[in-house]
Amino acid sequence: MQTINYITGEETTVRASFWKSEVNVKKPTIFYIHGGGLIYGNRNDLPGPYVKLLLESGYSLFSIDYCLAPECSYSAIIQSVNDGLKFFLMNSKKIGLFNNDYILFGRSAGAYLCLQLMTENLSKKPMAFIDFYGFESLLSANLQRKNSMYASYPKVTFAEAQSMISTSPVTSSSVEERFLLYVYARQSNQWQKIIFKDTQSKEKQLSKSTLQNFPPTYMCQSSYDPDVPFINSIMLKAKLPNSKLIPINSKEHDFDREVNETNLDCYRKLISWLDAVTEH
Repeated sequence: MQTINYITGEETTVRASFWKSEVNVKKPTIFYIHGGGLIYGNRNDLPGPYVKLLLESGYSLFSIDYCLAPECSYSAIIQSVNDGLKFFLMNSKKIGLFNNDYILFGRSAGAYLCLQLMTENLSKKPMAFIDFYGFESLLSANLQRKNSMYASYPKVTFAEAQSMISTSPVTSSSVEERFLLYVYARQSNQWQKIIFKDTQSKEKQLSKSTLQNFPPTYMCQSSYDPDVPFINSIMLKAKLPNSKLIPINSKEHDFDREVNETNLDCYRKLISWLDAVTEH
C-alpha cells in the first residue's frame, strides 16, 4: 500500500491510499470513498480481506480521505472529493497504472458522495458504480426524522459533542475519535444542520439526463437497515436504467463490517458482476 498526498481548498492536505493489483493491469481501478455520515471515518476502513479479493481479481484500489463536518463546510467536503478524483485521473500513469479507467465505490455516506460526484461535469465518467448501503439525498424525509436506533443509545450531551470538534480542518478520524459526534447529530436531529451549516452550500440533484446515462450500478443493503431505510435504495434503483439491488438479510447498517464467509461471498459476487460489466 502506498500513501499519497493531495491538496484541496485552502491548502488543506488530504491523503489517499493506493493498492496496485499485479494481476491484470488493464482493468479499471476502484476509486473508493468511505462512510461515516460526513463526520467521521477514514480511507483505510475497508477490511483487508475484501481489499485482497479485489486485488487478486485484477482491480487496483485508490481510496481517499476527505474534509469532514463540522470543521469543514459542505462545499469544502464536496471540493475535496472532487479534487481527489481529479488527482487520480491526472496522475494514474505516475502511480503505475495502465490507464485511468475507474469504478466508483462508496459505502454509506461514501456512496452519497459518489452520487454527488456524478452531478458534476466529470472529465471522465466511471465505468460502473458500487453503492453499499448508501442514500441519494441527505435531505430525504426519512433521514430527517429522529432515528429510533440512535435514540436508544446512551445520550450524548452537547458538551461531549463539542469536545470532539477541532479548531482546524479534519480529514480523517477513527470510529473511536468521532463516532459519538455522529450519534449526537442523529439523537438531536441536527445531522443536516451540522452538514449544511453554510447556507450557501446545497446538495445537487441528479438530473434526468444524468440518470438516463448512469453507469451500471450494483447496490447492496440490509433489508432491515436501522440507519438508512432500505426503501431509499429501492427508490434510487427505480430511477436507474441499468442497476441491480441485492438485499441482505441483516439488521446491521454496515453488514460487511464483520468479515465472514457470507460477506466474503458477497464481495465475490460483486467482483463477478464487475467482470461482466467492465469487459472491453
